[in-house]
Amino acid sequence: KKACGMAEEGDVKALRELVAREGARTLLKREEMDMYGCSVFCMAAWKGHLSVLEYLWEESGIGPQLAQLVSDYGFTPLMTAAHNGHLHVVERLLADERRCPPEMVRAVTNDHDSYPQSTALYFAAMFGHEAVVQLLATRFPDLIPMVNKEPKKKKKKKKK
Repeated sequence: KKACGMAEEGDVKALRELVAREGARTLLKREEMDMYGCSVFCMAAWKGHLSVLEYLWEESGIGPQLAQLVSDYGFTPLMTAAHNGHLHVVERLLADERRCPPEMVRAVTNDHDSYPQSTALYFAAMFGHEAVVQLLATRFPDLIPMVNKEPKKKKKKKKK
């Protein structure tokens, strides 16, 4: 099983065994991510598994590297936690700038079809996670204008 799958299930024990067997750097490998390039750290944030995040940060020895990985579409751990309303994870990520530096708070997705140029605050608002919106908007008011953005539309090709 991939490390990303272990994180998705909240299986700290399996992650510990993988790291003991293959070393922590294996968690950085593409083959340990999901099909969208979502890392073990990002997946744990997506699913709200704080125990996995704490293990990865505190014990793996590569927490800072894992926290900086973004998916193929530019999703950060903060975005995935905000998307799913995991306030406890958002709070923990924001409690330490090493886990979520300002550039990660202000990061935007790339030109993914569904969510182009979206922030963590945008995801929290879009999916109705009021407590996460309140936290992010209070701490980062400069992100508020991006919540009301108009989604980019793809240009349709004209038929000949």
